[in-house]
Formats: sequence, C-alpha cells, structure tokens
Amino acid sequence: LVYQPEEADFCVSADSCVEGLRVIKEGRNVQILHSRPCEFFRALLLLLKAKDKDLDVTEKAQFAMTGVMVDNSRNAVMTIEQTKCLIAYAALMGMDHIQLYVEDTFEVQGQSYFGYMRMRYTQEEIKELNAFANGFGILLIPCIQTLAHLNQMLQWDCYNDIKDIDDILLVGADRTYDVIEDIIRSWRGCVDSKIIHIGMDEALHLGRGQYADKIGFVPRYDIMCSHLRRVIEICRKYDFKPIMWSDMFFSMLYSSYYAEGDIAPELLAKVPKDVKLTYWDYYTLDADGYDRQMRKHKVFSNELCFAGGAWKWNGFLPVIDHSMEISKYALAKAKEHGISMVMATAWGDDGAECPIYSVLPVLALFGEVSYNDEEDIDARVSETTELLTGYSLEDYRQLTVPNGLQYAERKDYSNNPTKYLLYQDILMGLFDMHVGQCNKQHFAECAASLQQLADRQGKMAYLFETAALLCRVLELKCDMGIRLKAAYDANANESMWHIAEVEIPELMNRLTAFHAAFKKQWYTVYKRGGFDVQDIRMGGMERRIESSQQRLNMYLNGEIDIVPYRVDPRKMLDADSQN
Repeated sequence: LVYQPEEADFCVSADSCVEGLRVIKEGRNVQILHSRPCEFFRALLLLLKAKDKDLDVTEKAQFAMTGVMVDNSRNAVMTIEQTKCLIAYAALMGMDHIQLYVEDTFEVQGQSYFGYMRMRYTQEEIKELNAFANGFGILLIPCIQTLAHLNQMLQWDCYNDIKDIDDILLVGADRTYDVIEDIIRSWRGCVDSKIIHIGMDEALHLGRGQYADKIGFVPRYDIMCSHLRRVIEICRKYDFKPIMWSDMFFSMLYSSYYAEGDIAPELLAKVPKDVKLTYWDYYTLDADGYDRQMRKHKVFSNELCFAGGAWKWNGFLPVIDHSMEISKYALAKAKEHGISMVMATAWGDDGAECPIYSVLPVLALFGEVSYNDEEDIDARVSETTELLTGYSLEDYRQLTVPNGLQYAERKDYSNNPTKYLLYQDILMGLFDMHVGQCNKQHFAECAASLQQLADRQGKMAYLFETAALLCRVLELKCDMGIRLKAAYDANANESMWHIAEVEIPELMNRLTAFHAAFKKQWYTVYKRGGFDVQDIRMGGMERRIESSQQRLNMYLNGEIDIVPYRVDPRKMLDADSQN
C-alpha cells in the first residue's frame, strides 16, 4: 500500500512483516511495516508523535491480545458513532480488541423481553460495528452473562421459571440453556470473533433459591462446574472459544476472591479446561499482591487472562491516578507470568454518570505498556492522550481533584464526595460528618480550574464543562446543611433567612446549569435512553431542596416551631467512643 495524495505531508508505504511493527520516516517518505492491522494504526500514532522529526522505531507487542471492555449495561449504551470513535482510539493505541459488555442490551431473536426498553443494540448495529472494527484490525468480542448479573432480564415474568435467586439463572433447567443458546446464536450471526466472554462472576447466592427448592442443597462448586460445562457445549456448537471471570471458583471455596489457600486436586479436575479464566483486580496496591494472585490462578491448567480497572464507576468523575498506579503493577506482573491477554475494564456501576472518554489516559497506559517497558510511561501516556483529545494527562488529572479530599486523614481511592454531597438532603445531612470547613473553597477552586480547561473548546471540552458546573453546585451545597444547623441552634434567624431566600435560589440555578451540561454530555456519548434515571434522581433532590426551603420559611414566619433535623453524627461518634 502506498498513500501519496497531491498535497500530503507524507508519502506513506506500508507492508507486512513477521512480527511487531517498524516505522521509518526520512523527510516526507514514510515506511510502515506491521504484522497485524492494528499495528499499522499504532505506527501512525508514532508518526504523529514524531511531528517534523525523522525517526526509526521498532516495537513488538508483549501481550498476544490487549484491549478494553466497555460497559453498556448500567443504564447507558454507547451510540454507534461513539463506539466507532472508541474503536479508532483503541487502534491508534495499538490495541487489538474491544469487548462490548452487554448483559441484556442487545437484540436476541425469539426473546422479545430481552433488553426491552433498554436501548439495546440491534443485530444490524452490531454487524455495522463489527465491520467497522475489522477495518481497524480490532476484534469485536461479545462480553455477556450466562449465570448472574441478569437482574434486568429476570425482572420480567416470562423468565420466572429460569430464575434461581437475585439476578442468577436457574442452573439445570432446560429452558435456561434454550435462552443461553438463543443469546449465543445471535452473536454468532453478528461478529467474526471466535472468542466470547461468558461472564459467570459474582453469583454469590447460586443454588440458594428456586434451585434449592427443586433439587435440594448441592455444593455451589459442583453447580457452577456443571453449568459451565453445558454453556461451553453451546459455545462449541457455534464455534466460540469462551472466556469467563475467575472469581467464583475462589469465592465459593474461601468466601473471598483474594483469600489464600490450596485447592484440592479433585476440585481442580471438575473445572473444564477449554475455557480461559480472567483474573480481575481493580484494588491491589502493590506488585507482590498481583504476583500472589497470578500464582494462585496458575493452579488451574486453564489459560489465564487479566482485567484491570479504568475507574469510571465511582460517580461523576474518574479515578485516574489509582487506575494508573494499579495498572502499572498489574501489567508488569502479567508480563512476568506470560499472560497472553489483558484488558482495561470500564464499568459503569450505579448509573454510568462518567463516560469512557474520561479514562482515556488509562487506556493509553495499557497501549503503551503493551509495546514498551514502564520507563517514562506517564510522559508517553500524556503525549498519546494530548494527540487524541487535545488534553494532556495532567489536564485529565484535574477531573479527579474534586474527589481528592481526605477525610479523617484517611486516604481512600473510592471516595466520591461529588456524588454523595450532591444527592444528600440538606436537612437530613447524612454525610455532613465528612465535610470539612475548607470544602467550600476547594470546590470553588476546582470549578475555576476545570472551567479554564473547558474554555479551550477541545474535543473533550464537555468533560471539563460538566465537572466544573458540578463543582459550582457543590461550592454552595457541600456545607449548607452544617451552616443551617449551626444557625438553627443559635437562633440566628437572619442567617437562616439568607440561606433560604438567597442561597437556595442560587443553588437551584446552578443545579439547572449542571443538569443541562450533564444531559448534553450524556447525549454526546450514549443512546437517547437511560437518562430518565438521572432525571429522577436529580428531580427528587431538587424537590427536597424546595421542600426544605418551604419548611425553613414556615419556621421563620412562625407557622411551625421546629425544623426536624438529625442528631449531629459527630456527637454520636463521640458518645459511642465514651461507651
């Protein structure tokens, strides 16, 4: 292939090679050698990084497969256009696959209620994505569930007969496997991938519901393995090679995924060998921890994959530094243990408020580490991110600062004050004990710095705009309940009046602006569904603020003689410590 339009900056020739990639640039002449299609696009990224300089760079992928799993089941389904954008980004990073995590958000022939009213992908849409991904050398892999995490499906009465308990399918029922076969058959008709991720994680109450009523008590390990064998048979029938999450094997034996212990040979023998196990870990903060877990998994003779976390599931804002820290440890150990397949997971728990583009630096990290060692990794990640979005790693880190408050000298990467302080009731004050007096200024400073980034009007400016407006809300709301309680206790009616008649109307204005920006962000990335959940949450919060304002005015006008309020939790803690 030779690319040389009339007014091109470069004349590019491309050819295949045995392994890895090489890009050579001498003046306007560029030669790209690549062993996989995705490496051609990785070479283009290296060419862009070189700018006007000559270069001669050789890279070789250190994992057989590197990709990203994007959650399309927690209330939000990415549009076809934005999924294509993500595919292009993944290819430029040198990734070779994208896993679409879809519990029920895809069309299954013969299952009308599967994904009903959930903005599910049609089969034609999946075929379109598959063809587009092929053009970039990206494998589109279905990531489904065939045991648990099926609460949206199992809410419908037509599936009552195959529900065990909670969100878990009834193992052993013939119709369970009829439905699973319909699901797998539907994917076979839409994608070229021979790989399918069949899920099977976190089925903690497996066999404890309708299964126990029908069959009696059976060890969960035996139930799991018998179910797995039947699902593998269906996969084999449709020419799929299955992958599954590994946690259930450990949780069933030790009541904890991360507990230590030996697995008896007779139990290991029950696990089918023709399924890859995916060790997922989004928490471990040291390299030795990953080393222990990978060694623990190797008692199985199954091939091992690794899934790390691009934390976007904590609320409105990403957790980038933690994601990058754990990924560096994990990927280094994955190389040592010869793990062939790695992926960054981008879950959307509890509402999917945070879009996947907020964690692009973490995805870039997976791409960079896959082709290089960890030296100067942050600089390479920053350069990649800025080329793709116009924003550097340091810019993206500003999205994490609002959640970076440390309460009671306790560092916790799962802190999400921007979510719980937004939604908490200003009269009930459940989370007031976590608010320090500096928070008001903190959120004001965050709003200012984020707005400066939004004002650049870059491709991802909406991420910073939404975050800035959220901080503007929290600047007023974060300590409103504390100040109200203090004024109430001191009979400072003027201060209470100021909050009721000046601050609350301004707060409502800021909430309106944030809601509009959040909606715009949602519709930029996701299909036009699912935002009803956000409307209901924010609408309920706004109604409670209005009711609180009315209650305060009634008190100030002498219509009532008390404003109900909870006991200060700090005093409760002090009393508990004395007891």
